[in-house]
Amino acid sequence: MKKAQKITVGEIEQKLFSTKSADRLFATKQIVKNNIVDLGNELFKAYTKEKNDKRTWELQSEMIKAFGLLNYKNALDDIQFLVRANASYDMITMNAATAFIQLKRENLCDAEPVLELLNFGSTSVIAGALKALAIDRMLPNRIEVEKILKISSDINKHQDRLGHEFSLIDPRIYVAIACAGWDLTLTNNFLHHCISTAFNINRFGTPIENSFLIEVCKKSLKGQYTDLV
Repeated sequence: MKKAQKITVGEIEQKLFSTKSADRLFATKQIVKNNIVDLGNELFKAYTKEKNDKRTWELQSEMIKAFGLLNYKNALDDIQFLVRANASYDMITMNAATAFIQLKRENLCDAEPVLELLNFGSTSVIAGALKALAIDRMLPNRIEVEKILKISSDINKHQDRLGHEFSLIDPRIYVAIACAGWDLTLTNNFLHHCISTAFNINRFGTPIENSFLIEVCKKSLKGQYTDLV
């Protein structure tokens, strides 16, 4: 059986400007998978062509995610525009918020951009901002940790989630994951509070236990990170 040939950077770039959206999505994911920073400018050109097409929201979302992961700062103005639009129930906005944190912060200890978005964000902006804490295992200073925990304690009751709890992730999950690397004397009360309030309300008004949040909290209490799929 022949081994599949590895796709070249040139072939990835070619697919990035294909007329088929599936090719463009594949190319975007390959750029991230192989950390091809040199294609950042080409990816941004492709996104500029793509961003007004409502049919390709999944592709745009992946492109925005890529800008954050590649630390492509030339995309920051576009991403900030999406974040400030503050749409609810929107994957593009959520990924834009995550990318905003990744591009705006000074380092993994700088959570000031997270706090900035928590001050005004829709549930999509908030979830995206908090997700950056988890996936990058950020380590804010003590004061920032205390502020994040205070704001996030009952953020599952954000007005955007009311009536939609069972279909939207509880954004506290991202904070709980990040807590694995934070001082337990600061996070202990927050994690136990999340465990005791780990319920989503379904469309019939019935509380359903959020077993994943509980699992994440228990692991973080032991200093163990939970990987996001």
